[in-house]
This record gives sequence, C-alpha cells and structure tokens, in this order.
Amino acid sequence: MPEHEPSQDRHRKTNEHLMTVTLFAPLRLAPDLNRRTERVIKAHSNDRDHFTEITISESRNPGNTNLVVTYLVKAFSPRSAQRVGAVYLSQLCDLLSAVTQCPVRFFVNDDDAREERGRMFRQSMRVDRTLSHEEWSWVTGSLVSLQQRHPRYLAAASWYRKGLIGNDCLDDFCCFWRVIERIAESYADKSNWSKEDKGVRKSVAQLTSDLFHDNSIPEMLKDADRVKRVVELRNNISHGNVPITLDMIDLASEELEALEEAAFAVLDQMRRTKLEKDL
Repeated sequence: MPEHEPSQDRHRKTNEHLMTVTLFAPLRLAPDLNRRTERVIKAHSNDRDHFTEITISESRNPGNTNLVVTYLVKAFSPRSAQRVGAVYLSQLCDLLSAVTQCPVRFFVNDDDAREERGRMFRQSMRVDRTLSHEEWSWVTGSLVSLQQRHPRYLAAASWYRKGLIGNDCLDDFCCFWRVIERIAESYADKSNWSKEDKGVRKSVAQLTSDLFHDNSIPEMLKDADRVKRVVELRNNISHGNVPITLDMIDLASEELEALEEAAFAVLDQMRRTKLEKDL
C-alpha cells in the first residue's frame, strides 16, 4: 500500500473572497455606525488573517430595513470561504445578541432569506433597538480574543442566541439555562470552596454572588428553591428522565421570560465586570 501523503492544504494558495450577508434583527444603527468599516477581526492561522475588513450598513426597502454586513474572508475556494465566513459570522451574531438582547438571524439559503424578509414586512408593529458604535466595536474587537481566551463565554453567547431564535419552548428553556450553567461552571470564584463543595446550583449561587449586588440580582436567581426546580426541569427535559407532559411545557413556558432575562444579565454583567478588563 502507498504511504499516506500529508495534506496539501498548507501548500495551497488562499484567495480573498468578499462576502455580503443580510442580518435580520430588530436593530438599527447609530448614525456614526452606518457603513463604518472595522479592521480588527482576525483569526490567526499561520499568520494569515481569515476574517477582516467588516462593514455594517442599513439596507432600506419599502416598509422594511435590514442590516447588511460585508467582510473579507481568506480561503482556498469560494465554497471554503462560504463555510469559513458562516462560522465567523455566526459567532459575531452570537455576540450581537449577547450585547443587545435581540435575536439575530442570517440565512445562507436565498429562499429562507426571502421568507424571513416577507415575514418582517408583514409585521404590524416593530420596536428596534439602536446598536451603538461602542457596542459594535466591542463585538468586532473582542471576537478573536474570546475565541482564544474565553471560548466558554462565546459558547454561552451561542446558546443564548439559539434560545432567542428558537421556536420550541422546551429547547429555548434549556438553551437559556445552559448560558447560566456554562458561565457559572467556568467563571464562578471557587477559591474558598471546600473539597465537599460542588454542583451546578452551588456554582450558580457563587456566580450570582460574584456578579450582582443584592438589588441587581435577576429574579430567577434570587430564590434557591426556584433555581432547584429549574435545574430539575432542565435535567428532565435534556436527559429524557420523564415523558414530556402538558404540565412540563406549561412550567417551562412560565419560567421562560425570567430565565431569558437572567441569562442575558449574566452575559452582560460578565462582559462589563470581567471580560472588558481582561481583553
């Protein structure tokens, strides 16, 4: 048998590809942000920058306004550029949601994009949040550092956006709880714990104490018994411990809004008090 030949990718030439993607989100750009180009997004691989020169702008159509992002991707082929570009753009959207508390969608398939554009056009009322230059600069300027130094925060942001854009209350419930659980397990201060101290609820309680003052604690995290019920429900849903029932669906739905608020508060407070000092 012939010897296995090493991958030739290292010898292939990368080319620049300009990608243009429409984002669907209840967001508007601050006046100083529209069509502003940021050059700080870089993903280092053999000293090559794979994702950079990103510009965000507004595309106005009759009765509808969408955000348009253009950026350069270095890749071996157009198909590879699409894959690479979609991964980085997805992470960028995760951070946008973590900063703005807004669902952010993009579609690779043209038919899906047209359907979403039509759905937004038919909305009788829409409330849009303004995305500031400071927020956009943090998103674009922090992505690479988060990838390298805080991948678990980035993963939590991904779960948060999945919950915002989901259509299944049980899946969304689990996504929002995973945000809190992931941040707690990764960032709660356990330096004074004894050897016997362990568990998700202990980590969440510690994180709550680390991040919030008494008057700023999210409602969901104030009550230890409520947290216990949420953890049990999440385990039952995720692990299939019990059959799905109407009561389970109702309970998850009743807690969904408070759980989403708590998940966002944890991400936001982590960003403001921990990450901004470390990036």
